[in-house]
Amino acid sequence: MHLKDDTKMLHTQFRANQDTKHLGVEEFLRAVRQYCIPFTSKETLWNEFQAIRQMLNGRMLPIQDIANKIKQYQMQLPRISNWQCYHQLLEAMDAPLLQAVRAFINEDMEWDKLIE
Repeated sequence: MHLKDDTKMLHTQFRANQDTKHLGVEEFLRAVRQYCIPFTSKETLWNEFQAIRQMLNGRMLPIQDIANKIKQYQMQLPRISNWQCYHQLLEAMDAPLLQAVRAFINEDMEWDKLIE
């Protein structure tokens, strides 16, 4: 097995540890996955979903990007309904944009039409 950088260091530690030195490649790969793939609990994803805003670090993001991000979170958390996505979009919108489009949109619209 050819390893480099952080993975090589992890393998060295894995082999030096008295509890894991007798384990094989499969167990090492499980350990690497736990190290590399962040734990994303539903509560963490929900908090990130609710924190979506159009203004990010002083920059105004296009509303299409915000809508895509909302739908990505809906894919990760299937319990998020279309109704919740609609209201999160309203919540995320910059105030002047929301005032300009509020009269023309409603929660019964298809997502693509809503974003147009």
